[in-house]
Amino acid sequence: MRPTASDEAVASTMSGLFGRDSLYLLFWFLQVLVGALATPLATRLLGAPEFGTFAAANALMQVLYVVAGLGLQVAVQKYFEERGADAARRLLALGIVAAVAITALADLTGHWWSDALGFGGYDGAVRLAVLWAGASAITATVLALLRSQDRLLGFSVVSLLQSVAAEILALVMLVVLAPTAEAFVLGRLVAQVLAVAVGLSLTRLRSLRPGDLPLVRGALVFGLPLVPAMLGSFVLGAADRFLIQEHLGEAAVAQYSVAYNIAALPMLVLSVLNSVWLPRFFAAGAGADGDAVVTASRDALYRLLAPVMVGLSVAAPLVLRVWAPAEFRPDDLLLVTAVVIVSAVPYTAGLSATRTLLTASRTRMIAGSAVVASVVNVVLNLWWIPVFGILGAALATAAAYSVQHLLLLVPTRGRPLSGTRTRLVQTLAGVVMALLAVLLPVTAPGLVLRAVLAVACLGWFARACTTVRSPRKEAVR
Repeated sequence: MRPTASDEAVASTMSGLFGRDSLYLLFWFLQVLVGALATPLATRLLGAPEFGTFAAANALMQVLYVVAGLGLQVAVQKYFEERGADAARRLLALGIVAAVAITALADLTGHWWSDALGFGGYDGAVRLAVLWAGASAITATVLALLRSQDRLLGFSVVSLLQSVAAEILALVMLVVLAPTAEAFVLGRLVAQVLAVAVGLSLTRLRSLRPGDLPLVRGALVFGLPLVPAMLGSFVLGAADRFLIQEHLGEAAVAQYSVAYNIAALPMLVLSVLNSVWLPRFFAAGAGADGDAVVTASRDALYRLLAPVMVGLSVAAPLVLRVWAPAEFRPDDLLLVTAVVIVSAVPYTAGLSATRTLLTASRTRMIAGSAVVASVVNVVLNLWWIPVFGILGAALATAAAYSVQHLLLLVPTRGRPLSGTRTRLVQTLAGVVMALLAVLLPVTAPGLVLRAVLAVACLGWFARACTTVRSPRKEAVR
């Protein structure tokens, strides 16, 4: 069957998604790799209590980062496609002003809210995390503009500064200054400030004018609902740390954080991939071609997700033993890790529906689903953590992502369309195998078997990559 013009457009976009866009993703993979290599060093240098303190400060940073950004990172990319580079540069200026103002407000009121959140005072790692959040919000908006301009070199330099350089500098601070959470956060803050300076030097910033009021209003109407949406996503991914700390203590937070950081790698990559891909989805628009691109990209991700889930779950004991010392009891974290890993399936489905709503500027719908799902997550954590321990937090995460996806199906009316039955069966089989991998032994022969199976999953993944990078062949079938 000969492909239609629409098929050709989808195939062309898919080639870009898994072609040049992969170069942007490559730098993010490097960040993840460096973070993975840095984690075992950090856990050993800090110890469980200090690592738990850092995890809590990092969670605070992520909340303030979202608030300080005002959703303008996404607005910059949308307005770049609709109004051009000049409008996007003016929105960058708006983002800088907003981030500075919100960071200053959080810093001035820190002594009031820090005790209420259980930090025991506003100093050290907590205060540095506030400044780190403001700088990160500015960097994110700069990166959004560089990505829309397709400036790969500038994008890579700034992103590597805020990630790879930050990890290295944070570890150096632990050795040079002191093995504390405060020193660890300080290293990240310094690298983030440097990333801001370099990023702004690469963009021709445009100041806001009185005549830009409609632009500002439109960007805020689009972007502000993304703040509760992203906060809801944060609650889904991080609020359990606060609840675990309250019920089980800092050592349990450290345990769960190590397991979650490994298991959430697929979701982290998917989140980054979503950010990298957004300019192409905005360019495709909200019509039939846009829906076709969203559907094709989601099905391709499902194809890739199955071997990733199985391979990561199979290799979990090996990775956990490298990432954390014996005091973290890594062999007790296998089921927790597997449950979080398979949460990537509803997460992927939710991202696809979110892209459909973003292109249609229906950000309020995204916010509503995220808020409801985050409330479900908190309620389930409060219920299940006292009963199941940290496994309860993992189960709550999987359940909440599933609820969010179901809620997103309502405003999108089921779009993107359901994939083929074969694709769904393959994904479900991956979920089952990832969970069953927990039963494999962790003795010496068992670890060898796990290593062999993990290598086999790499081959499976490589074959899937070859398939999704040849969209024209599938379009002809």
